[in-house]
Amino acid sequence: MGVLMLSWCLSGMVMLWRPWPSPAPEAAQAGHRPLRLPSTLPGINALTGPERFQSFRLSMVGAEPTLTLFPINGVPFAVDLRTGVRGNIATQDTSTRAQAYATITGVHSPPVFDGITTDDQWVLDTPARLEGFQRFRFSGPEQLVVYVSPVTGDIVQATDRTSRGWAWGGAIPHWLYPAVLRRHPPVWKTVVIILSGTGVFLTGTGLLVGFLCLRRRWPFSAYRRWHLFHHLFGMLFGMLALVWITTGFLTMTPAGLFESSKAALNPVQVTGSVSGLDILAVLQRMTTGKTSDWTDVRGAFLSGHIFLATTAQDGHRDRLDKDLTPLPLHPSMLGHSARFLTTPDSYYFNRTIHLRHFPVIRLSHDNGVLFYIDAQTGEELAAFDRAARQSRWFVYGLHDMNFLPWLRTPAARLWGVFPLLCGVSMLFLSGMMIGVRRAFLLWRKTRTHS
Repeated sequence: MGVLMLSWCLSGMVMLWRPWPSPAPEAAQAGHRPLRLPSTLPGINALTGPERFQSFRLSMVGAEPTLTLFPINGVPFAVDLRTGVRGNIATQDTSTRAQAYATITGVHSPPVFDGITTDDQWVLDTPARLEGFQRFRFSGPEQLVVYVSPVTGDIVQATDRTSRGWAWGGAIPHWLYPAVLRRHPPVWKTVVIILSGTGVFLTGTGLLVGFLCLRRRWPFSAYRRWHLFHHLFGMLFGMLALVWITTGFLTMTPAGLFESSKAALNPVQVTGSVSGLDILAVLQRMTTGKTSDWTDVRGAFLSGHIFLATTAQDGHRDRLDKDLTPLPLHPSMLGHSARFLTTPDSYYFNRTIHLRHFPVIRLSHDNGVLFYIDAQTGEELAAFDRAARQSRWFVYGLHDMNFLPWLRTPAARLWGVFPLLCGVSMLFLSGMMIGVRRAFLLWRKTRTHS
């Protein structure tokens, strides 16, 4: 356990600056080509049935104009607007998206398709992975690997030799994330709960013993050598170690503690749903409208009404009504609880691998959920129910030490969190050394008696 908890501290240091690999946002977005819709839509059977949808999306993936539909029940799926056929986007089209990403990041070798994966080491925590991602490898010193969704054509993950190496020294040991274990979520969760729970017990009892053995005068301890080192560092950093291990244990939501409700966080409560025929009517208007400057169109529903969130080639974003007329979103449209935000609040703020978009409108729903909506387009960006807000303070705020804005700055990471991690690491290192010495003495004693 001493070795394990020391590895948690050392990998936590790495994660201060090298988090889990993720695609470069600018490169992932730059691969979108201008939208080219057919002048006449083909028959789209997916839009003529009884199924209702909570969103849709239009984009070019290679030469294919793709409609991605998000049903209120079931998994998203793609429709080729050239043929109206429902199914995954072809590899030759997604490869162009992977190639564009690689070129922007400085890799110019051609992509090599490496199959579809659902449980690759680097996509185990990526949303929608169970539908599978197309994996493309690029030769060269960077050893770039790009993962593309065959449903949306998006770059969902990208890793290179450097980011993978840092992950093996940081996120993977910190989260106990080797694929052989993480591929089995119930087993992985049980293992982490048992090991972190054991760490809580040992740290708590060690802290109690340390207080009972304190003396009133220097050196405040009757121990010597590594034991003295362990005792004093335990008194200085033991409580912090206990907080970190306990909050790490709570991130696994043992017995449902601090676990969010998927039903409560469902954006349908704000967006509502529409029929396929409603979407089809908007698509038909788009075929006669000016869409050549758009690179991405998303359905931004609100209370069951269709709006469009468009992104132009120059990056300009707009919100249109179903008649393709600009219609800015005002907080007053969302009720008295809506608030316009241009800066982070206590729940919606930038994280190491997740940069937040501003401005947003914060909406407090009747069920207590806070929804954050893009103030430019009306898209739902984030949601926090009561459990998520509680865990933000009592779990993640303490574990990540980011409950105050200034703690989220690079300077605070370097001059505050890093030295504290060093102190806790020395506590666990000394405990590990005591254990190693004890094991060696027992081994030598056994050899002598034999």
